[in-house]
Amino acid sequence: MSENYQPLENEAHAINIIDEDVHRFYVGQSMFKLGYLLEGIKCKLIDISNNDLKKENSHNNRKKWINDGVDVEVLKVGSLGWQKGKLKLKVTVEFCPEESSLN
Repeated sequence: MSENYQPLENEAHAINIIDEDVHRFYVGQSMFKLGYLLEGIKCKLIDISNNDLKKENSHNNRKKWINDGVDVEVLKVGSLGWQKGKLKLKVTVEFCPEESSLN
């Protein structure tokens, strides 16, 4: 298998975990949609429940990390000073198909 990982972007893609030894820590079943996995990872990342993620006015300060971004200053290596801006977390899932697999 080549190490040609590509991002999966369509949240409707179905995923089936065939490795029984892998702990399903973000989802409870072996088959699910990509969107369900991404939602589970985001909830773990900002420490809220899936229900709270969907609620309009719940945990807004935590949701900023994945929605609008949080106000920060960054000191980049080699720069002359701090730069103000926003920092946002993005979750990406990548897939590396086996060469013998169908598209």
